Amino acid sequence: MADVTKRATGSWHVALRGMSARTGGQDWREAIRDAVNQTYPNAPFSPPPEGTRFRVDIVFRLPVEEATGSGVDLDNLAEPVLDTVFTSGRAQPPTGAVFPVNDTWVFRLDLEKLEVASTDEAGLDLTIEIVPRDER
Repeated sequence: MADVTKRATGSWHVALRGMSARTGGQDWREAIRDAVNQTYPNAPFSPPPEGTRFRVDIVFRLPVEEATGSGVDLDNLAEPVLDTVFTSGRAQPPTGAVFPVNDTWVFRLDLEKLEVASTDEAGLDLTIEIVPRDER
């Protein structure tokens, strides 16, 4: 169900399958948390230096019949993911924070809905990257 791998220095990838983002709520956040903790048992890692910026890319893989349904707005889908993998003043457990920093450190957020044929293919692809200073 979950595959979390560090792709390169400063970049982390989480892939979940078999659960629709439309599930939402506690089950969805627990699946994200479990995926992070399964591969990164020492997470959250030490915070990066103050002023670090993150780029986050989330592809929500939704069954065709759910992709355009009511309540499937990208902004609504993104919030529980960010609140799980970062910290925020309003984030409630479960948390699967990669770094103990507020999601205000996210300076670029790319969101996409991808229609898939079945619930088995549903889930998300999440990439978190530290933005190098020379790319700001």
